[in-house]
Amino acid sequence: MIRTILVPASGSSTDDAVFATALAVARPLAAHLEFYHVHLTAAEAAVCAPYADLRVGAALPVTLNVLREEESALSDTASAHVQSFCSRFSVPMRTCPERSNAVSATFLEERDHARDRLLMHSRHSDLVVLGRPSHIDYLPSKLMEDLLLSCGRPILIAADFSPMTVTGTVVVGWKETAEAARALGAAWPLLEKAHKVILLHIVEDEPSIPESLKHLAERIKWHGITAQIVVISSGHHALSYHLARTAADLKADLLVVGGFGHSRLRERVFGGVTQSLLEHANVPVLMMH
Repeated sequence: MIRTILVPASGSSTDDAVFATALAVARPLAAHLEFYHVHLTAAEAAVCAPYADLRVGAALPVTLNVLREEESALSDTASAHVQSFCSRFSVPMRTCPERSNAVSATFLEERDHARDRLLMHSRHSDLVVLGRPSHIDYLPSKLMEDLLLSCGRPILIAADFSPMTVTGTVVVGWKETAEAARALGAAWPLLEKAHKVILLHIVEDEPSIPESLKHLAERIKWHGITAQIVVISSGHHALSYHLARTAADLKADLLVVGGFGHSRLRERVFGGVTQSLLEHANVPVLMMH
């Protein structure tokens, strides 16, 4: 069940697509949107500032003052983005939990310790919706991978556009792994609302439908979901390329994937798949590790 959705508000240009993606998920589930912003101190922002060479000597006070002003502006912009979005789409702001048949929202702003705070809020939410890194908000560059590996919750990575729905056609990238099973389970509330569900399996040799995939399709029928099976050969292209390309060809509203790495260093491989999907997937991607 997805009832609470954490939606980090960065104050950058990615907010529009992130907010719209979160709303597209929340609407069919009548979920609550928890908009959240971490206001970094100048010292914390300096760690990820692009002008690192100015952070020493006499230039340090000037640099910190600039970062302080930029962080304050980002915080004000994030708050304005949330207020404008909720007003535009008639999403009521609520502070007390209550059962409802409509989407609601809250906005929370905290200061410092971005990684630890985001991890805590992510672990306490049913779903986290993130934007592609813009590197404007001075958050750690590997924060997305860190959340994917450490929060224990599904992460939905928004595309660069604002979707109207994520429950038209849902493509599930399937491989016989625990990670893929967890991703399937995490996406279940959306699969039940989807108009079409496609199980996508990628093989290295001639495409054929494995018995395990037929078994999975039969099992999910017990939940009232009829899934189409698509099997393709990887050829010379990377797995992430085929996931993104096939999702686009199938006009998917959402791509669901788990872990696809063969290496024992799963964290490194998983980060590579994530980065490739960020570069190639023009569709929201729900991931679970």
